[in-house]
Amino acid sequence: MIGTFDTLPVIPVFLDAKLCKSGVSSFIGWDTSGSTQHHWLVGGNSGSGKSYHLMLMLAKVYKYMPRSTRLYLIDFKASDDFRYLRDIPNARYYAHEQCADGLRAFSEEIESRLLNNPDRSPLFAVFDEYASFSSYMTVLDKKLATQCQMWMMNALFMSRSVGGYVTICTQRPDSSIMPSAGARDQMGVRVWWGRFSSVDAKQMLFGDWYKQIPEDYVGGVGRGIAYIDGKGLFEVISPQIRRMSHVKEAIRELVTR
Repeated sequence: MIGTFDTLPVIPVFLDAKLCKSGVSSFIGWDTSGSTQHHWLVGGNSGSGKSYHLMLMLAKVYKYMPRSTRLYLIDFKASDDFRYLRDIPNARYYAHEQCADGLRAFSEEIESRLLNNPDRSPLFAVFDEYASFSSYMTVLDKKLATQCQMWMMNALFMSRSVGGYVTICTQRPDSSIMPSAGARDQMGVRVWWGRFSSVDAKQMLFGDWYKQIPEDYVGGVGRGIAYIDGKGLFEVISPQIRRMSHVKEAIRELVTR
């Protein structure tokens, strides 16, 4: 299906931790039609639950978004979570040394839309461990590392108007991801899972909003702080996955359409 998508869903992606404490199970929605909420920045230490929620989020994209929605899954750490995708023919799954190819392919598709391709079907790029990839590429091939940074910045600044969505996941939200405050501001949904590693991590991820993080926030697996543009800051809980096999099948479908 090619065309414009003026109305896209609000997807229930988080549970409101404050209301859960009161015994009320209430979801916080992600407005996929809002131009300022296209891009996500996801942080958290190893074991905090960020990969788990990422898989859930992608399954919800499959469930709620148009059937023409497609995904580029760029997985630098080549995680066990996505191992099942490696041998699927023609899958848009890129692991480790293939990550630059995935970023290039997504960028080229966005560029074609900016030029003369009328397709506005939702097009997602999820890059897991982008900061580690950036550091690795700087050592391996500085010229290609600079090109990858350009592709990523173009994706963040230019893709929203043509149906592009970008999610960056990282253990350390530093300047390799956000060389300027303007880059961070393109990410209208930001979430940190688990305990904060430092005050700097809070500031880098949330900007001035970090001052509103509750003093009694302690985190934990599947618990985090989320900022949603236009809505503010929330303490959140990741919903539970009931059938992991269904989640994996949904992601497989997104990368092979």
